[in-house]
Amino acid sequence: MSQTALEHRDATGVFVQTSQGDVHVVVDGDPALPAVCCVHGLPGSVWDLRALAGELAARGLCSVRVDAPGFGRSPPGKSLLTSPELRAALLVEVMLGLGHRRWALVGHSFGGTAVLATAALYADRVTALALINSVGITRHRGLAIPHEITRQARHLVKLPVVGPRVVKVVQQGYARLGIRAEDVGDDDVVVHAQLVGGLDFADLRSFAGRVRAPALVVSAADDRVVEPAVAFALARALASTTLTSHRHRHTGGHALQKHDAPAIASWLQARLQSP
Repeated sequence: MSQTALEHRDATGVFVQTSQGDVHVVVDGDPALPAVCCVHGLPGSVWDLRALAGELAARGLCSVRVDAPGFGRSPPGKSLLTSPELRAALLVEVMLGLGHRRWALVGHSFGGTAVLATAALYADRVTALALINSVGITRHRGLAIPHEITRQARHLVKLPVVGPRVVKVVQQGYARLGIRAEDVGDDDVVVHAQLVGGLDFADLRSFAGRVRAPALVVSAADDRVVEPAVAFALARALASTTLTSHRHRHTGGHALQKHDAPAIASWLQARLQSP
């Protein structure tokens, strides 16, 4: 990582007014420079993308990190955005609200669903797309709970006996991925399950086929959440654009937005600052 990025300090962000309510963002770099909208995973916040933000700013780009409604410092929205299409529309609102007309996208893990939809549905706004440890077009090992159960989670957790067991199972799943159970409360489990339950892989495959911006898929062989086969399938699905790249590392786990930040930032710099 560059010295500039090492010296980077996570700044206090600002709130952007949207149709869903206020959304917290952290902007690093000059807003007049080419912009990169960065979206965290599940669970997560702008804090997860701080290393990449520093690298982007050090390379003459403007990083805009977004706390999804109900995550980080963003209050819950007026409604739960359970589909990638709704989350994409919110990202566009945020970026337009900040004065940007075109921008690149970075999505880590579950955040990849929102940026993939944005690149497909708002192609005229998107200059480049980077998908890091991203949810793909097929189910991955991190989704250990059957899809039918996640769709019904908001009802199941309210049941006297079943509810606490569902919460415990989800918390144990997070613990296996290195996320402390105390950081994922009962309400969080309900929200996360509804968001995951809103995934439609047929839609994600359709979005991947409609991307026209230069795209980068970043994956790791030791990722315990999203196995390499999912990343390779995603990269193949994005091949309709001849500008798709796939960077596959042996190590880095599910945190390549941190461990591979310099290479990701360099890739974006090359696409956004080319003559």
